[in-house]
Amino acid sequence: MGMPLDMYVIRHGQSEANVIVQAGEQGDNSLFTQDNVTVPDRSWRLTATGRKQADCIGKWLVSQQPLFDRYLVSPYVRTRETAATMALPKAKWEETRVLRERSWGEISTITQDDFRANYPRNWMFKRTDPLYWRPPAGESIADVAEDRVHNLLTSLNRRSEAESVVIVTHGDFMQALMLTLEDISDEEFLHRADSYDWRITNCTCLHYSRRDPVTGRTSKRLRWEQTARPQLDPQTGHWKVVVELWREFKRPLLSNGDLVSVVHRVDPHL
Repeated sequence: MGMPLDMYVIRHGQSEANVIVQAGEQGDNSLFTQDNVTVPDRSWRLTATGRKQADCIGKWLVSQQPLFDRYLVSPYVRTRETAATMALPKAKWEETRVLRERSWGEISTITQDDFRANYPRNWMFKRTDPLYWRPPAGESIADVAEDRVHNLLTSLNRRSEAESVVIVTHGDFMQALMLTLEDISDEEFLHRADSYDWRITNCTCLHYSRRDPVTGRTSKRLRWEQTARPQLDPQTGHWKVVVELWREFKRPLLSNGDLVSVVHRVDPHL
């Protein structure tokens, strides 16, 4: 048993819920209508922009690898629509609930004002502890990592050794996957979550590989990652994929002194 040789993990394209939430973050709550706030999270469709993003990343994927051994997709409507719009040749998709969106519980599609007013302590924890914070009746990133990401990786290890796999899922699931697969520390997660450079925008693709991009030699574990993002060219009005350089990551092993150094970065609270 072993891990896939290549694993392409894609966030869905822009969804209707993304538009509603982004408008709310800019102070426009007009889209939080009674009809909209009662839509189950699994039922949101893509927007026209989301379909263009999916078409764009799909063409890029085909240019990298025309055929894959396995095709996995979250059962939510927006991920299904993304996968279909990518139009990968001869794709046979396996739906798996492991890949579903992180549960936002009672605060799914409510305004920021309502969240702050009705759950003031939870609102505070969201800002101070985003890795372990749980929405009321929802999941934390750490929950998703420890429960569902480990489930996915165990399944891939058993069934997809040395294969190429494409996965269509959600942004927070991809953060949890990055947290687990790269063994990153809590502090590094907080840095990435707060950094523009590490953002997982709609249809971002994280390509993980066991193959050294320089030598072509293979490692026993996934060890290299390359990020690709569809971006709208303002001059031409066309979507194009911007690809970052490969980066290598290794499992961190800490000495006693390393642990002490981390501890000393935190001031005593009493």
